[in-house]
Amino acid sequence: MIEMKNVFFSFPNNEVLENINFTLRDGEFVGILGPNGGGKSTFLKLVLGLLKPEKGSIEVTDKNISYISQTTNMNDSNFPATVREIVYLGLVQNKPTLFSYKENKKKVDDILKELHLYELRNRLITTLSGGQFQRVKIAKALVNNPSLLILDEPDAGMDDESHHALIHLIEELHEKKINILFVSHHPHDLEKADQIYFIENGQMLTYQEELERGHHHAAL
Repeated sequence: MIEMKNVFFSFPNNEVLENINFTLRDGEFVGILGPNGGGKSTFLKLVLGLLKPEKGSIEVTDKNISYISQTTNMNDSNFPATVREIVYLGLVQNKPTLFSYKENKKKVDDILKELHLYELRNRLITTLSGGQFQRVKIAKALVNNPSLLILDEPDAGMDDESHHALIHLIEELHEKKINILFVSHHPHDLEKADQIYFIENGQMLTYQEELERGHHHAAL
């Protein structure tokens, strides 16, 4: 669960978020829309604890959180790891001794198959396309069965087929009552969301409120 009360945040000479009140309850799928520079990334950094509010309070009770960014490139273009090894890191970073090697291998292979990556399991990540690498990051995030999944425009670099598969997967995770916070540029990606909010110029409104203001965003 996430609860923000009267949260303010600004950078020098730039107020980014003003009086934000937000709740994500257990089992909810919440979508966030808004233009670039509107405050969405700052909002996520506050949820993740990477930034602290100047005023107000933030409570995040989920302890097993996975975050997927929109970046599709590796910092080190020569990073010598295979797809399977990267996904395996999602287990060992959090629960290094909980399962046997055989059990861990099955968990990794199962998520690779679910995301149609199994045939690429022994490929070096430097040989993947942007969309393929983004799917690997999603597999790494999901292999640890997170209780809260935070996605920041995770379809960056994906082709249409991969994008549709990702949205279908998110909707399946929602049915399993995993908490989901999904930042997107596409309203139609959020058709199954329980709540949709719009962040612009530091303000957070419900998507319906934003439509009622007469702004011409694509309807769900």
